[in-house]
Amino acid sequence: MRTITMLRATAASLVILAPASVAHAQSTPLTESTLRETDDATNAGDEILVTGRLGTVAQKKVDASYSITTISEKDLRERAIGNLAEAMQQIPGVWADSSGGVGANNTRVRGIPRGGYESLAVYEDGLPIQHDPGINWINVDQFLRIDETYSGIEAVRGGPSSIFAANAPGGLVNFIPRRGTPQLSGLLKLTTSDYGQIRGDAWLGGPIADGWRFSVGGYYNKDQGIRDPGPAANNGGQGRVLISKDFARGSISFGVKYMEDNNFFFDAIPLVRNGDDLKPLAPFNGHDDTLTGPQDGRVQIKTPDGIRKAQFNLFNQTSDLQFTLKGNTEFDDGTTISGGFRYRDSTTDRNARGLNSLNTQAAQLSSVRANAVKAFAGRGATDVRLVYNDDGSAYGANANGNGLVGVNTFQSIQNPIKETMGLIELGHVYETGIGRHDVKLGLYGTTADWAHDRNDGVGLTEVAPNARLLDIVAVNAGGQVVGRVTDTGIQRYEARFAHSYGGYEDVAFYISDEWQITPKLRVDGGFRYETIWIHGYSEGVKSFNLGNPDTLADDNVLYGSDVFNRFDPKFSDHSYTIGANWQFMPEAGIFGRYTSTYRLPQIGQYRDNVLPTGIRSQSIEQAEAGVKFQMPWGSLYATLFYNSFKDVQFTNTYIDPASLRIVQEINYGDVSTTGVELEANLKPVRWFDVSATATYQEAKFKNYTYNTIVAGAPVTTSFDGNRPSSMPKVMASIRPRVSLIGGRLRVLGEWRYEGDKFNDDSNLVKLPAFSVFNASAELDVTQNVTVQVKGTNLSNALGLGQGGGQQLVPGAADGAVILARPIFGRAVQGSVLFKF
Repeated sequence: MRTITMLRATAASLVILAPASVAHAQSTPLTESTLRETDDATNAGDEILVTGRLGTVAQKKVDASYSITTISEKDLRERAIGNLAEAMQQIPGVWADSSGGVGANNTRVRGIPRGGYESLAVYEDGLPIQHDPGINWINVDQFLRIDETYSGIEAVRGGPSSIFAANAPGGLVNFIPRRGTPQLSGLLKLTTSDYGQIRGDAWLGGPIADGWRFSVGGYYNKDQGIRDPGPAANNGGQGRVLISKDFARGSISFGVKYMEDNNFFFDAIPLVRNGDDLKPLAPFNGHDDTLTGPQDGRVQIKTPDGIRKAQFNLFNQTSDLQFTLKGNTEFDDGTTISGGFRYRDSTTDRNARGLNSLNTQAAQLSSVRANAVKAFAGRGATDVRLVYNDDGSAYGANANGNGLVGVNTFQSIQNPIKETMGLIELGHVYETGIGRHDVKLGLYGTTADWAHDRNDGVGLTEVAPNARLLDIVAVNAGGQVVGRVTDTGIQRYEARFAHSYGGYEDVAFYISDEWQITPKLRVDGGFRYETIWIHGYSEGVKSFNLGNPDTLADDNVLYGSDVFNRFDPKFSDHSYTIGANWQFMPEAGIFGRYTSTYRLPQIGQYRDNVLPTGIRSQSIEQAEAGVKFQMPWGSLYATLFYNSFKDVQFTNTYIDPASLRIVQEINYGDVSTTGVELEANLKPVRWFDVSATATYQEAKFKNYTYNTIVAGAPVTTSFDGNRPSSMPKVMASIRPRVSLIGGRLRVLGEWRYEGDKFNDDSNLVKLPAFSVFNASAELDVTQNVTVQVKGTNLSNALGLGQGGGQQLVPGAADGAVILARPIFGRAVQGSVLFKF
């Protein structure tokens, strides 16, 4: 078995190393330095595309046969886009929830019900940031930070993205870094906010010698977060160096990026549901409160091997080191070779507390009373009580105005991954008697080492902002403490254990052809075949008693059994696409496309001690048709789309109320979606323009059953006809902009609307629609100094991003309680930019 694995790794390495013998580049021989001639939003249709191209000949956005959105350097800065989810909110057809914080957010693309970034490939400089952007617990957004070293973003929705990129049925997003400039230039940006932010961005670029140029920059940030958890919510930064040279017939570049960041993951808070109305449970403020507080740092997860390395006040700790080599060249006959090589070494430690359910004090004490009294009978135990962990004082019957007990999961998850990725493409243009063929052949390979270590404890807290830990103690007839059910708030040290390690090799081949039949009519097609080998070991689990006579928290600890199960599956699939574009006038055209594609399984599905069965590749059919119109005074891009997603895997995770064990089950279903996307811009006068996006989509489940917990027991339910969770039917945004004082003062407004959506796939809880108002103003004080002020959620709307199910808490509230994550409340940020 080891020999087979070595052969696979060797094959993938040969694919990866092949490009190293030539100059490497973007998926087109064009260099980014030639692409960004203007930041004017109204001329976006004239931008030369570098992402998702089937051919190599230069092509403008208005000529494309697929849906693509471009976000310029000016847009990034003017809109003060802070993270990947906020960038995705600018793109029609994409639902993105940024309420989780900097990273670990959620997206949906064109109704595809895949969480995180499972359906959206995220690239940097034409290569994947992570081969699989949606590996469980290491989503790609944990390794991308938006700073002043980027010159723009291109986002393809559907279309040919799944031909050129792995794990991209929904689309492909490419972040384009700045390159060195002919003359020495640079910038320094200082930012602060009303939530204690201190941030500095810097960039410097210029010539070196003999045509070589350098680009160096990065950022450092520290802030408390809008929802202040006590310790610093976000603290870290990144740096990047890019060395490049353009030749007469090509280019070459080498880059290094290093990120070290600690950022908070904001979890759900309890809200009371009365019909379709939702309001935070007292005493929560939905705009800036979080359950997490300073006492979380006291929590320890004890194991048979000692105390787990988990610092719950350091939240998500992420480091990522990335090396990239790219280049391209063109031969005398017009043949082009381009490629890239990337190595990355990253580690993610996820330390988070999540509120799973609420309980009354009576119910919580009743569930442990008999065992506790029996366990400590020799010490005279007669009853149990709830007390605060820090000072031992009694937890009041109506503490915090609700008197409830929060049952939480304290998750400690470590995910190191090392990846090597390589890409080589060969292109040639053939002139024939019937038009021109622009042909591209591509070969892609990756190999990776991966591990997943997880220890979850179940703990008790009050239900309040910055919640304090609660303990259940056993007392004698005189009220003296004689034993403890919990330990530092933890009722069970290990409710879930996982230890898996292994890796994967992936090889893909693709071919495409853009056939320009006439100057106005173009037909294109592409085919991809891909195979992934996943391999590794998953450790079994058994129960331990750690032997502490003073607490029951260690009596049933799940930990590794030292028995390892081997997994070694292989999956292969293929995709193809065919499209046509009729550019009936230079400024307008129509296009249509059909794509049959797939989503291969990923190694994160083998992370638990019980290896999954029946894992299979997921099939997707996509169709789209659109119209394009681009003039100096405005533009309109409209697309109809259809997706049929087969064998969608859903993972349901819940706590078994009897055993307190976390249960994870896998289900499959189908989802079909029809929708329309609109993207428009209007500039009637030089000093005013307005841009808008809109999406309407209808998504429905088919052939889908699910287990839910009802009255403490699992019940099987059919969800056929239901709308997938976290999927609004309607999304829209309008962004007017006014330029005054000869363009020196720019004022941008934004209205963003998100329609209602369901909290879960059972469609029991509807999260109401909401609108968000943002605004920013930029003033060029001098030619080299610009100040900016941005306000977000100015109306302080209580919009709900996503959440879990609902529960009834007797006598606790007028209606069911749900757990959901509101968007951040009103905040103001200011910055000053120095350029030279």
